[in-house]
Amino acid sequence: MENVTTTTSDVSEEGPRNKAFNALIARVQACRLCPRMDDRLRVLGPANGNIHANVLFVAEAPGRLGADRWAIPLFGDQTGRNFEALLREAQLDRNAIFITNAVLCNPRDASGLNATPKRQEVTNCSSHLRGTIAIIRPRYVVALGKTALQALNLVALHDVQLSRNVGQLIPWHGRWLIPLYHPGPRALIHRPLALQREDYRRLGLLIQSNEDAH
Repeated sequence: MENVTTTTSDVSEEGPRNKAFNALIARVQACRLCPRMDDRLRVLGPANGNIHANVLFVAEAPGRLGADRWAIPLFGDQTGRNFEALLREAQLDRNAIFITNAVLCNPRDASGLNATPKRQEVTNCSSHLRGTIAIIRPRYVVALGKTALQALNLVALHDVQLSRNVGQLIPWHGRWLIPLYHPGPRALIHRPLALQREDYRRLGLLIQSNEDAH
C-alpha cells in the first residue's frame, strides 16, 4: 500500500457538521438502491477527506483495485497515483480537501471490470452527493469528468460541457464549479496526463488568485 495520510476532522466530535456527516454515512451504508453494487463497499467516511474543506472533488465511482479495496477515494490504483501527482501540480494538500464520487460503490461489467455507472445509478446516488455538498459547504467543486458533471446537474442545473469549459471557474449553486478531465487511464485518451498537469497547475493558481481577491 502506497504512503498516504488520510487525516480528517474527527467525525466523533459532537459538532453539528460532524453529526450530519455521521448521519449521512449511516444512510449511505444502508443504501441498497443499485442491485449490481449491492455487495460493494460504500465509499464514504472519514477517509474521504476534510469535512471543513474549501475544495470538493467529485469523481465518477470507486475503482475495483483502488477505493473498492481501500475505502479511500482516488487511491491505491493507477487512477489514484495519477490523481496524487496532479494534486501536487495544483499544490493542494489531500488532508485539506474532500473527495467523493458521483456513485459511491464500484460498478462492474459482466467480466468483473470497472464499468461506467448507469444513469439510474447516478440518479440513485444523487441525494448522497447533495447531502455531502450541503455538509461540506465547499467554495469550489471540481468535477472530474462527464459523469461527475451529470451528477452535479442533478443537484443543481448547469450547462457546463467538459470539452468547452475545461478548467474554467463557473458560478454554480452558490459556489464555483470547475470541470476537469478524470485522471483515470481511459480519460487519458481524451486528455493526456501532460495536459492534465497543466490543468491542475492552472487550477491551483485559479483558486489562489480567487482567494486573494477576497
